[in-house]
Amino acid sequence: MNLVTNKRGELLTTSKVIADSFGKIHRDVMRSIKNLDCSDDFRVRNFAQSSYLSPQNKTLECFDITRDGFAFLCMGFTGKYAAAWKEKYIFAFNTMETALNNPPLTMATLNDLTRKIESDKDVASYCGKELANYKKVKKENSVEWEKTVSEVQSSFGFK
Repeated sequence: MNLVTNKRGELLTTSKVIADSFGKIHRDVMRSIKNLDCSDDFRVRNFAQSSYLSPQNKTLECFDITRDGFAFLCMGFTGKYAAAWKEKYIFAFNTMETALNNPPLTMATLNDLTRKIESDKDVASYCGKELANYKKVKKENSVEWEKTVSEVQSSFGFK
């Protein structure tokens, strides 16, 4: 079960996840949300009607809840068990936020790196071919050089 999910770029949890995680009955959590003493504006921004599929394949009502909504609702929960879960949720929201703000390498970046690697490989291959070519002509050039040196020396009378 994901504590926090990314829906259209927004980090959310659900009333069902909160109920399951805190060991509460979902309808009680739903009632708590409906009875929160907050402004209508806050409620609209942080608690959106949603649904989930039950194990019996029934579509049931729940709320999608933002980080602020979670804090407002759950910070009222008490006890050691609730405190441990509050920490887990805060960590999960922060981890997801960090991941969203620091995306991993994109396909474009990977494609650029692949092109660079292929280009470097082509250059190395070309250089390797030229080196192999040089080894073939080196002997011919050495023989020609020795012959020319010998002829030059002969023309000067140094033989």
